[in-house]
Amino acid sequence: MVTTGKFILDSDSVWQDDGGNDFRLSQLRGHPVVISMFFASCEGVCVITKNDLKAIETSLPPAVRARTLFVLVTLAPERDTPAVLKQYRVEQGLSGKRWRLLRGPVGATAALAVQLGVGYGLDSNGRFKHSSEITVLDATGRVLLQQDGIHADLEKTVRLLAASAGND
Repeated sequence: MVTTGKFILDSDSVWQDDGGNDFRLSQLRGHPVVISMFFASCEGVCVITKNDLKAIETSLPPAVRARTLFVLVTLAPERDTPAVLKQYRVEQGLSGKRWRLLRGPVGATAALAVQLGVGYGLDSNGRFKHSSEITVLDATGRVLLQQDGIHADLEKTVRLLAASAGND
């Protein structure tokens, strides 16, 4: 679990969005952010986490929803190309206005996973496994809340985003 107060958006790494465009995490500044890590072909925990993020999005008051960004960063950048991420966006009905799907260099991905408290790797059968964390950042990139995505208190997340919207 990440300690609240830590800043996440300070990385100089260049990421790539699902349109193939360069993207820096610092571009998220100025918006509350809900961020999680996933991989596009995951049929387990990622589905639950993505559905939780969508539930948070629809539960936010309209003015807060309009300012909040939802970010999914792939843990498998070698597999999740921009085309794969774009197809995932379409299949999952994720708005291009509020959602960012990102992939980055392997080292930057590993560093972000550490910052977000996400563990990942291969199990003894060679299958990809990972933890599921949902992290809420304020508009400066400071961690406000982090929860296990499987047991997340979605209402708490919505209340926190709504409360912090007036403090940005």
